[in-house]
Amino acid sequence: MQTPFDPEIKQQIETGIEKTILNDFSGAALIFQNLIDRYPDQPWGYFYLGATYQAEMLDAEEYDKVDDFTDLMERSIEISKEQQKVNAENPWAYFFEGSAYLYRSFMDSKTKKLWGAYRNAVKGVGRLEKVIELDSTFYDAYLGVGSYKYWKSSKAKLLTWLPILKDERDLGIEMVHTAIEKGSFVKLVGRDQLAWISLDHGEADKALQLALENHRLYPRSRFFLWTLVEIYYRNEQWDEAFGLYRQLLGEVRQSPENNHYNEVTCLLRMAEIYYSRGDFFNTELFASEILSLKLDDKMRNRVKPKLKEALKLKQQSLAELAKAEKMSE
Repeated sequence: MQTPFDPEIKQQIETGIEKTILNDFSGAALIFQNLIDRYPDQPWGYFYLGATYQAEMLDAEEYDKVDDFTDLMERSIEISKEQQKVNAENPWAYFFEGSAYLYRSFMDSKTKKLWGAYRNAVKGVGRLEKVIELDSTFYDAYLGVGSYKYWKSSKAKLLTWLPILKDERDLGIEMVHTAIEKGSFVKLVGRDQLAWISLDHGEADKALQLALENHRLYPRSRFFLWTLVEIYYRNEQWDEAFGLYRQLLGEVRQSPENNHYNEVTCLLRMAEIYYSRGDFFNTELFASEILSLKLDDKMRNRVKPKLKEALKLKQQSLAELAKAEKMSE
């Protein structure tokens, strides 16, 4: 039976994942479409092509391929279920079914389908736990289960004193560590996930170390840049954060897919950094730039809270500048 561990297939999957990380989504899509063409009765090509579409949509903050993504994940699930009927002990069949459900869960959360996100997450984790039950050395499955256990407990931490709700944050972290150390296809994504977990867990230094590891391996990856810049920002490392936001802003503005969402995000964070430094002139300049962007109605509605914050920064900065001018008279 062929599996993703067959040398030629593994090499193609790893190359496709690397191209996705390096923002070469069309290159990755070609590789995974080729896997579908060569192995139409296997779930992996459909899953990784769908994962590439998801990464592309997240990178551009433009969810125009949701239908294609959903169809590919559904096909991966269907094939996995058929394989389970043939061999109920095949861990790969449960792995791709579970992973597809988790990716659908994440996309549901991004598109505000919260019930779908919860339902798919529970299904996905259940399938991945089945993988571990069948083969405890199938370490790629530990990432999805560990991440779920951590975030479920983190979001409900105020209620974990209830007997029915266990605090599984430490177990989740341990499982993600295991996936990074011993997994095959999830090391980089696992390290990125652990950086976000560490940041949430109050371990900012650990989060930064993990993010820097990925960034040093792939310095041109926007996927890892967004993680790193968020950690710098939350740590109030303003020089580092400002430099990376400036870099991301330049890349976003050069992209034909720029819909202004990420542009607004970068400009707002740069304005906030200027304000934190007491540079009210540049705060007002950047806030005004945000407010002058030509946004369609759909995007204006999406970034409404950011526009509100930009207006607040502009007004506060103008007040501070007026106060300084009055004092100098």
